Amino acid sequence: MAIRFCKKISNTIIWLSLMYFCWGMASSMVYSLLPIYIVEQLHGSTKQFGCIEGIAVFFSFISKLCAGFLIDIFKRKINILYTGTISTIVSKVLLALSSSVLFAVIAKSVDRLAKGLRHAPVDAIFSEITDKKGAVYSLRYTTNMTGTLTGSLITAVLINQFKGQFRVVFILACIPTIVAFYILRKKVEYRDKPQKKVQTRPAWKLSYIKFLPKEYWKFLGLVVFIMLNRFSEGFITLKARSVLHPDALGALPRYMALYELCIIAIAFPAGKLSDKFDKYAVLLFGIVVLFIADIFGIYAETRSTVIMVYIFSGLHMGITHSLLSSIIAKIAPKELIGTAFALYYGTVGTTLLATNVIAGSCGSLFNKLLGVSIQSAPFVMGLVTCFFSICYLVKWRYFHK
Repeated sequence: MAIRFCKKISNTIIWLSLMYFCWGMASSMVYSLLPIYIVEQLHGSTKQFGCIEGIAVFFSFISKLCAGFLIDIFKRKINILYTGTISTIVSKVLLALSSSVLFAVIAKSVDRLAKGLRHAPVDAIFSEITDKKGAVYSLRYTTNMTGTLTGSLITAVLINQFKGQFRVVFILACIPTIVAFYILRKKVEYRDKPQKKVQTRPAWKLSYIKFLPKEYWKFLGLVVFIMLNRFSEGFITLKARSVLHPDALGALPRYMALYELCIIAIAFPAGKLSDKFDKYAVLLFGIVVLFIADIFGIYAETRSTVIMVYIFSGLHMGITHSLLSSIIAKIAPKELIGTAFALYYGTVGTTLLATNVIAGSCGSLFNKLLGVSIQSAPFVMGLVTCFFSICYLVKWRYFHK
């Protein structure tokens, strides 16, 4: 189904999706090991890890916000994409050189800034050149997660081959990012339309935000509830680490590969389904799946239950991640598509900053109040916010007239 669909879309979408494959591979080679690297090698705490994740995600979405506004102001998507691609290469080198928690924060923040500068222009380009938004955004996410899966499998081999030398794996993660830069430089044919020379200043104004439709703002409210469930996958890794044998370090990338495989399996079919039926019904199903993942996360004490956390979390991400972007692309005016994505990114980034900080800090509190382990505490928070997400979506879409 995906192959037949690829024959009907432009080469630009295919090449940009392959760039996402490379970026996904590079990120996975770093982030499947980063939680253990920070906690065990750099001697950081779970709370510090939560803060690092929150800050990094915040930078990612703030850079997307800025990039989205810049797209509507200057109409220079490709230039912004070049900046993000080069910054990605730099961030991997910085992370390989990190020797303290602070240095790791800086390196990961640079990487997340780069991600934002890559992501926003691609979203805008996809929205401009295709009407099949659900399928195309899902295709992009599927190729990205296929790269992530490939990176996880490679990492599982490399970390054993180099006997736990994390920095060697991190520096090798530069290779896929260099390939992505080559694709952008030599293969991507899309170019921004030349601007009229008589235009002396940008036509865009901040006041244009008021022209975004009412449905858009209600959707942003829903996004806040959903993102309160979306703490970093690193917390799943820490939960798995607490359950598995201490010597099972090489198994963690394989479990992350299972998570990514679930995303790959469901993302494109979910995108196609959302184009044919109600996108919000598909979104509701994805939130219910996350609710189930949180239940497993709270009570996981064996290898099999940890696997279920990875499976249901992966299915949730596969169903909902691209769906959120496709809904934005559908309900936002074309003249303000960059602005609409910018506000969406800003909302997501701000919420995820709070979510990850809270997830990393709530362990002791929930341990005293509810008797759950520190590693299970983030899933308790996710279970509660999942319930409110479901209530908000059902009331807004199906009971409020």
